[in-house]
Amino acid sequence: MTENKHPPQLLDNIRVVLVEPQGALNVGATCRAMKNFGLRHLFVVRPGCELNLDAIKMALHAKDLLQSAKICQTIPEAIAGSVLVLGTANRQGAYHEPNMTVREGLDRIGRDLEAGPVSILFGREEWGLTKEDLSFANGTIRIVTHPQFTSLNLSQAVMLIAYELYQAFGVKPPRKKRQEGNPFEEPPTVEELDRLYKHMFAVLNMCEFLPRINPDALFQIIRAFISRAEARRREINILMGIFSHVDGFMKKYVRHRAGKQPLPGEQPFPPSAGKKEPTAPGEPDPIDGKPPPTGAARRPPKHTSRHS
Repeated sequence: MTENKHPPQLLDNIRVVLVEPQGALNVGATCRAMKNFGLRHLFVVRPGCELNLDAIKMALHAKDLLQSAKICQTIPEAIAGSVLVLGTANRQGAYHEPNMTVREGLDRIGRDLEAGPVSILFGREEWGLTKEDLSFANGTIRIVTHPQFTSLNLSQAVMLIAYELYQAFGVKPPRKKRQEGNPFEEPPTVEELDRLYKHMFAVLNMCEFLPRINPDALFQIIRAFISRAEARRREINILMGIFSHVDGFMKKYVRHRAGKQPLPGEQPFPPSAGKKEPTAPGEPDPIDGKPPPTGAARRPPKHTSRHS
């Protein structure tokens, strides 16, 4: 079951209206952006370019939107029957009010979208929408940009607003459900977490990672990190295994060979802890790097030669 507070057909009420676009590539890219976010109705008013092969190549798998686009001679023709018309503009002033951010515009669109078509006007690449164009609109929406560079490519502007429309009114993908009956996908119990924390604290203390004065202050950061991660039982078991291996390694190869006594609460080292692995004759010890005893027997290499 998908999480969607709006029925998917609401996006069918959105019209994208390009007013006198000058570039075929931009029109094709607009079709692609629309299809990415579930918009299907494109109106083009007095295009200043031919919707030729360049537009088709740029549209790619959205060429069906390009082929079904409605070519109009006037804005009233493109917005006929709309219950709301919004222009896009970064400027404010006459013919631009009310000038809303995209999020504010979404709230305005949401109040009327179920009642009928909502048209969004996009202007020319070079100078946008004119005052005459905006006289047909009920307000404008602006994409907030860096104040020193506010110009957006036409298809980029369509994509940004189409994305926001889809997030607000489109179909939301279902969340991945945990596998039912799999205990490793369940959250750990407080007892399991407590056992992990005690184990981690003992190992980090043995590694001399935790400070001697108030070590719990640092360890509390680790506990908070694991809590924020919302780890499942699988991750908790992996962490337990990691620290068990560190614990075993420290006892076998580090603390025992250094002649250190076990810390309080540690198990005594077994007699075999730190035992050297056998090495080939003449090879240094893999742990301390020392050569073998000088008296070690070593067979000289056998050489074969035709002249010997």
